[in-house]
Amino acid sequence: MLALPLSWPLEGRRVVLIGAGDWLARKLTLLRRTPARLSVYTPDGGTFDIETEQRWPEVADLSDATLVVVAFDDRAKAERGAALARAAHLPVNVVDFPDLGDFHIPAIIDRGSLSIGVATGGTAPVLARETRRKIEAAVPPSEAFLADFATRLSPALREAFANVDDRRRVWEAVLDSSAARLAREGKVEAALEQARKDIQNSPSRTGVVHLVGAGPGDPELLTLKALRLLSEADVIVYDRLVGDGIMDMARRDCERFYVGKARSNHSVPQDQIHTLLVEQAKLGKRVVRLKGGDPFVFGRGGEEVEALKAAGIEVHITPGITAALGCAASSGVPLTHRDHAQSVSFITGHAQAPAEKCEAVFGSEGATTKKEGDFEHNPLQLDWDRLAAKNHTLAVYMGVHTAQTISDKLTAHGRDPETPVLVIENGTRPNEKRRLTRLSLLPDALRADPPQGPALLMIGEVASLYTPTAPELGISL
Repeated sequence: MLALPLSWPLEGRRVVLIGAGDWLARKLTLLRRTPARLSVYTPDGGTFDIETEQRWPEVADLSDATLVVVAFDDRAKAERGAALARAAHLPVNVVDFPDLGDFHIPAIIDRGSLSIGVATGGTAPVLARETRRKIEAAVPPSEAFLADFATRLSPALREAFANVDDRRRVWEAVLDSSAARLAREGKVEAALEQARKDIQNSPSRTGVVHLVGAGPGDPELLTLKALRLLSEADVIVYDRLVGDGIMDMARRDCERFYVGKARSNHSVPQDQIHTLLVEQAKLGKRVVRLKGGDPFVFGRGGEEVEALKAAGIEVHITPGITAALGCAASSGVPLTHRDHAQSVSFITGHAQAPAEKCEAVFGSEGATTKKEGDFEHNPLQLDWDRLAAKNHTLAVYMGVHTAQTISDKLTAHGRDPETPVLVIENGTRPNEKRRLTRLSLLPDALRADPPQGPALLMIGEVASLYTPTAPELGISL
């Protein structure tokens, strides 16, 4: 962001314009739509439909102004106008010479008391105008009625709801109500009456939890519903696997709780996550439990739903693109193919220890007390005969540290040791990395170059369809 867009109140304030010709006329047209008191100086003369003084102002003429706009097509004159404003210690906008000014006036969509500015930091005003045109098409003129309705309702809401969170929640309900629809039709008085009735009859707030899939990492793979819930959430409880940039889409003022888990290092044990979700919902908050991938694919979403329902908390699920689908798309390798794979299985390579051993490994506060590899003593309990079938794709989540067991089990149950394997690390993210190998070589390949981020193993004949787009680690098949 090159510049910070700001909203500058102008009611009852004086704005000084210094300029000539069409440049000055355009700024006059804009500023006359505001409640500012305008003083215009035209050193080069010219006729405008407003009283002007045909001279350069003195510094004393600017004493009670709030800002200055300079509009000349001649740089030397623009520099003189900017120098006058600075001598009066006033911020100045210099039309078409942004390097001379202190601020830029954005391209504006005017909908009454609702105004939308599009700015490029003064570097590309034509781009700003084109973007404004697109936004104008999406924000109909009827929004001016809604803005008038909101302006008039605001004092009553401030008086009725001292708490900012309560007031914001009521605003969101009002703007999605029949009152707002009346306002957009221009029936502002009827809309105000309806809104006051709705507020008086509104039930006490209750909390809700949304389990939301954040997808495999790329923010653009979020669903529209997930994006909306992030913008509405009072609280977000998020995992380590939530991709960079996704949290930037959340409401800036929402509370955020990080509960990320790494192998053998659970920063917050699962039962404490359940307690946190219940506590926040019982405070009447809208909670988003944000999980990498999909909540119901190796994300413990089922456990969290059970805990929330047991506590009487309303819970909703918003699915996300799971890692296997995202990695398949980003690598160009299909999970099924008529010639290579007629079925696919999503499995987890995480070797679950018995309950008593989990306590020893993680400790009551989540501290690691065992060394890496302890889980290897509890081999994966899977249907290896079925998984070892030819022309069957295995998408293995969390399988890096159990790759030796996976390779041994599959080959022991008949899978060809030459079966291709594609390892996709940080799938769909800018730092995605791929390694192509064979089933028999998989453990050595991962030990030689262990993934530093989340990795998916794609085991099966479909991996032979992978075509590297850049120099990558792997073998030729």
